[in-house]
Amino acid sequence: MTDEEIIEAFRNKRKDDIKKAVIRPKFRLYKELLQIAVFSLLIAVTAILGSSLQAWQYTILLTVVILLFLITQTKNIILLMIFMYQRFAPKTIRAACLFTPSCSEYMRISVQKYGVFKGVNKGFRRLRRCRPPNGGLDEP
Repeated sequence: MTDEEIIEAFRNKRKDDIKKAVIRPKFRLYKELLQIAVFSLLIAVTAILGSSLQAWQYTILLTVVILLFLITQTKNIILLMIFMYQRFAPKTIRAACLFTPSCSEYMRISVQKYGVFKGVNKGFRRLRRCRPPNGGLDEP
């Protein structure tokens, strides 16, 4: 084999490896939509009950309900943002990652495996490393 054939074979293998590494599971929102519906109903009930409360009591109750929703849905919100990036970001930006799996896939796996705070921290540390001469296989 000539050098050009060896280089071409290496490039083709690398392309196949990248395609295999970015296989994503289907994203289902049924559970999250049900939770959003429950919290929306809770906010509606809060609004209805708000007429019998004083303004400051209503404000505190509504703030607690909204904060409770955000706290329980933080992981899903982050995973949805990563999913939207993976789905709609330009291919030139997504293909610039030097690591396998890609940085966005690494953050998704980290958030699912370690939780929100530790997973996002690991993901951002990985993003800081994503420049030459770094790169290669890096599992969370």
